[in-house]
Amino acid sequence: MRFKLAALPLMLLAATAGAEEYNSFTKSKYTNLENDADSFTIGSQYFFSGKETLGPLKEFEYINKVSNIYGDFSHYNEGSEDSDIFTVGGEYFASNGIVLGAQLADFGEENIDTLSIGYLFTPNFLVSLEHEDNDSDNELSVNARYNHQLNATDYIGFDFSVDEEFDTRSLSSKYFTHLGGEQYLTAELAYVSYDEGDDYWKLGTEYFFTQRTSVGFTFDENEEFKLGMNHFFSRNFAVEAAYVSNTDSDDDYDIYQIGMTVQL
Repeated sequence: MRFKLAALPLMLLAATAGAEEYNSFTKSKYTNLENDADSFTIGSQYFFSGKETLGPLKEFEYINKVSNIYGDFSHYNEGSEDSDIFTVGGEYFASNGIVLGAQLADFGEENIDTLSIGYLFTPNFLVSLEHEDNDSDNELSVNARYNHQLNATDYIGFDFSVDEEFDTRSLSSKYFTHLGGEQYLTAELAYVSYDEGDDYWKLGTEYFFTQRTSVGFTFDENEEFKLGMNHFFSRNFAVEAAYVSNTDSDDDYDIYQIGMTVQL
């Protein structure tokens, strides 16, 4: 019995020894569509205290609880038409549980300002109220995020959002599990219900061969599927590639994506 109790701290240390910690994340992605259209996106996010991985170098806690700032730039090109999108924002997590957020998005001909206020009732339950103001309309929505921890590594998380008139309701969920060794698995689903349109659903999964290498697959209600891979060449640098295709005979297309991530 004494041996078991003495060994317990060593077991816990071994379970967490492989975790990495990062403060900043910079990602870029190039997307090419077969109809002579392409896009390029680059963005960076900085957290004011470290974010610890859950094993895989790209997986972190379901509910973020760290104050941060971020900025993104996207350029879209289709034929002779170009468009740019600039986004800046941030979140502040106060010690009393209050969460404040702000985002400004510039679409060139339209701006969208978003403000949010929330409360972290527990480390696993966050509720927020979000107000979106664009050039022609205002929208208010309520969002809730809940994480159910199954054991030391595994969890299932839920997100729910509804607008002020209950016209649009969305629910998403993510399941994360440690299969043993360096193998992990995620499963995700998303469902959106519209009063004035068809409902939408999406399913996805990702399998981690190691903490650095994974493959993923998604499929949605529009018969679009995506097959992708992600690999970290070091603890700081990763590349990803994906192929997206729509199998609907009335609107079939192919998309190719390549990107990289720097985590510091």
